Amino acid sequence: MEIGKYVVDKALKLGADDVVVTIKPAVTKQIRFANNEITLSTTWDTVDVGVFLAYKKRLISSNLNNPSLSETFSSMGGKTNLTKDSVDKFLERMTKIAKVLAPKEDYYGIANGPFKYKPIKDSYDKKIENLGEKTVDFVEDAINAAVDEGAKRCAGVLYSSFWEEHKFTSGDVEAKEKGSSINISLRAFAEKDASGHSVSVSRNMKGFDPEKAGREAGMLAKQSLNPVVGESGKYDLILGPMIAANLLYYMSYAFSAFEVDSGMSFLIDKIGKRVGSNKVTIVDDGRLENGFESSAFDEEGVPTQSKKIIENGILKTYLHNTSTAKKFKTKTTANAGIIYPQPKNLILERGDSKLEDMISQVKNGIYITNVWYTRFANYRTGDFSTIPRDAMFEIKNGKITKSIKGLRLSDNMQHVLESVSAISKDTRTIHWWEVEIPIVTGYVLCKDLNMTKSAK
Repeated sequence: MEIGKYVVDKALKLGADDVVVTIKPAVTKQIRFANNEITLSTTWDTVDVGVFLAYKKRLISSNLNNPSLSETFSSMGGKTNLTKDSVDKFLERMTKIAKVLAPKEDYYGIANGPFKYKPIKDSYDKKIENLGEKTVDFVEDAINAAVDEGAKRCAGVLYSSFWEEHKFTSGDVEAKEKGSSINISLRAFAEKDASGHSVSVSRNMKGFDPEKAGREAGMLAKQSLNPVVGESGKYDLILGPMIAANLLYYMSYAFSAFEVDSGMSFLIDKIGKRVGSNKVTIVDDGRLENGFESSAFDEEGVPTQSKKIIENGILKTYLHNTSTAKKFKTKTTANAGIIYPQPKNLILERGDSKLEDMISQVKNGIYITNVWYTRFANYRTGDFSTIPRDAMFEIKNGKITKSIKGLRLSDNMQHVLESVSAISKDTRTIHWWEVEIPIVTGYVLCKDLNMTKSAK
């Protein structure tokens, strides 16, 4: 793609030391629905041109989105309307700004290629590109399934997308790949205080099941009718996949070498030490088949890989890009973010339990299906709180006894990891606006966590 090579060459001529250009033409469709009716259907056809450059350790990034000028470069077999003159002016402005920035002395550059890439199975499905108005049918199927289970009304959103990503760097990287995705998030209500939430997330159509998401949300909504205010105290908690994913997502910040270096991680100085129960193995897999964020390469163009972050409760690694790896005297884990390393697909490895078995083990506990507003009281120690927002149930002597409300989970992230006593066999991918990194998880049984009264 001519534009990418031109931007790299021009930026180097202007004095840049490192340059990364990412060009991503994409088509995304969104359908929103509320009160069992579609309220919005819209499509975005975009071309994003992102540029990162380093000038004498001064770092800057910016975007040329949907350029619409006269002279064109070839792109995706079509055209990207971007003139050489506009690119020159854009890069001159970036370089001018970079020169007045403070240098980041602990920046150590980007990866040097070239690299070879292997395709990832089930990361692109032509059927998603050709869906057309079938997305409306998927939404209606999900709503109808929820209503059949006892919900009175539903709200949520469906996204479908397909794209190409092209990457060029001053480190001799040229990479490209195609991708697609489809996902639905649906919240069902049987009454005001009786709700259930579920999602279906996939890179291809064979892994997408909107009816199942609707059925689960509707079933939870009906089961949570007539909740009563719960009592604060220490409980054994069964975390449904939605809440397990939420907590793992917020934990994932602590895995980044950036957060460790910034003093904002509860895992500082704990490599090789126990940070969880021996039931806990957490993997980041950038090459996961049908992984929602799977990609053949990271933001620097380094080929992605699978790596264990925590193995049987022992912290094995932080997540690194090239620069943080050099500072920590190790190797990149292929998790760039050029500035901020982060996971691609975070996986809590499956256990050997079933939800029914977990419930039967609990004498005094709570089954929580979802949360929101997870916030840290102290990033360094991992102290946090989060608010259950949907179906929540009291468990007594191995049986669910009633629907409850009005409680908050207030505990510590490392204590959550240490308290894990069982994980289900069945796992699924969770991704929605409270879980921005895709998490693969099942049900999780945690011992002796702290529930407090929610503020009125």
